[in-house]
Amino acid sequence: MESFIVFIIYLAVSLFVYNYFIYPLAIIFLSKLRVDPHLENISEFSDYPKVSFIVAAYNEELVIKQKIKNTLSLDYPKDKFEVIIVSDGSDDSTPDIVREYSSDGIIGLHQSARQGKSAALNRAVDCASGEIIVFSDANNDFSIDSIKMLVKHFSDESIGAVTGAKHIYENNDRQAASGDGLYWKYESSIKQAESSLGSITGADGEILALRKEMFKPIDQSKINDDAAITFDIIKSGHRMIYEKEAKAYEEASKDLIEDFNVKVRMTAGGFQTLSFEKKYLFPPTNWFSFTFISHKVLRWLAPHFLIIMLFLPLFVLHRPEMLFFFLLQISFYSLSLYGWLNRTRKLHSLFYIPMYFSSMNLALFYGFLRYINKNTETIWKKAER
Repeated sequence: MESFIVFIIYLAVSLFVYNYFIYPLAIIFLSKLRVDPHLENISEFSDYPKVSFIVAAYNEELVIKQKIKNTLSLDYPKDKFEVIIVSDGSDDSTPDIVREYSSDGIIGLHQSARQGKSAALNRAVDCASGEIIVFSDANNDFSIDSIKMLVKHFSDESIGAVTGAKHIYENNDRQAASGDGLYWKYESSIKQAESSLGSITGADGEILALRKEMFKPIDQSKINDDAAITFDIIKSGHRMIYEKEAKAYEEASKDLIEDFNVKVRMTAGGFQTLSFEKKYLFPPTNWFSFTFISHKVLRWLAPHFLIIMLFLPLFVLHRPEMLFFFLLQISFYSLSLYGWLNRTRKLHSLFYIPMYFSSMNLALFYGFLRYINKNTETIWKKAER
């Protein structure tokens, strides 16, 4: 029995280390050995395709004016750039603000019923006239050349979708800024490597371009609309790639509790995606399924590994290495607890990193519990702007 417990502990440690360290390092190393032929042969369009830029904006009166100004400033031929803002269900001034910019060509869609983001995106795409759809959120700013950076890849017929890079503004007044900023730099490195070797494992819905002909209406029961789009593209035999020079900037959540709630919802959506796509992913018979399991599925399961790593050593504390391992974890979580209790203050990284890591893994576990309790509500309370 003792040998079995030790084996399970080492297995949990191995899977955790593989997901956070070995897989990222291996995929980055492999990407350095291969030059993506697409990037060698990419060519600018002589005549840019028409783009429909779509923003789902529910009760976004605090940020929608800035979003419109940023969108109108983007460097793309104006006669080939259509902007659609769908504000379904909004009961603040968002629809009125959008109408103020109708003379600038902004198309506003609004109905009183709120049916969720997926329904809003489906409705907007139905109205879109562009060959390329670009999805964005209301609370981010695009780099001025981001549309050109995304669209240039569609000169290659094998590319079905392109996602850009998410950046977090540095802001000491927002508790999640440091942790989110570091996390997205880490994720960016992995996505860049995955893209070079085939396809990324998940789009960022806040900066995502795809061929309109490949868009399938999103099932409104699905939480993660960007995951649904990702699988539609991959299963069609096309690639979804990453363009780091197409940048979307946004503020971090004001409070880590808001960030926690966002990750809970996304994780519940992740397990829901897993249930929808299990036949495609298991067994992992293709490169995408292998990378998806290595990157996404094991990340969602990381809290389970951490629980095993913390509690199973209690049964074998007479072994010196297990006692040391247990005490090391207790020290780490003590730093995390101190950081959480003092999160409204400026924290040293000694406390902030353990606190951010622990709180986000707790969010992942809570998201799993939410999923198995069949709480997959697709209409949700957005974070405070």
